[in-house]
Amino acid sequence: MARWLVSLMLLSGVGIAGIANANTAVLELLSNNQGLTPQMLMAQVERQYPGVISGFDIDVENGELIYEISIIDTQAETISEFEFWAKDGSLIHQKVEPIEADDHDGVRAVQVLINSDLSFSHLVKLAVGSSKAHVIEAQLDHDLGISYLELKLIDANGKHKIAFDIEKQRPLPLLKWD
Repeated sequence: MARWLVSLMLLSGVGIAGIANANTAVLELLSNNQGLTPQMLMAQVERQYPGVISGFDIDVENGELIYEISIIDTQAETISEFEFWAKDGSLIHQKVEPIEADDHDGVRAVQVLINSDLSFSHLVKLAVGSSKAHVIEAQLDHDLGISYLELKLIDANGKHKIAFDIEKQRPLPLLKWD
């Protein structure tokens, strides 16, 4: 499988160097401190929109960072997806859809977060701790009876993932991987 993936990357022209360059570009954009950090935008969104953030992702368009946020509103039974400019937090696009059956795990994790009296941004802060790594993706999930936050982080050493138990507010060592 790994050989197939490497072959596909080489044939598509991406290659290992392309991935490394993309990681470097994202890290540089996040490190330049010209705009909102992911955590700052998360807190802003929590104040402005109903529901609970269930996911965060970063995209780069024309050298500009875009933050993508998903919010589950259990009362309205909707999932809203937003795109914001990282430089100033202005809204680019919003889409609202009804919660569907395949959203069940995210809804369950959101309910655990609500019952734990935590916000998504605070949970991210707890999970990241004193690390100097930047959040590039965060997603609530529920599996094997555990509701957790899955984080993808980037720093000078590259990307890595961690999982953080919502209820116990601690890392999940069994779900920690690189």
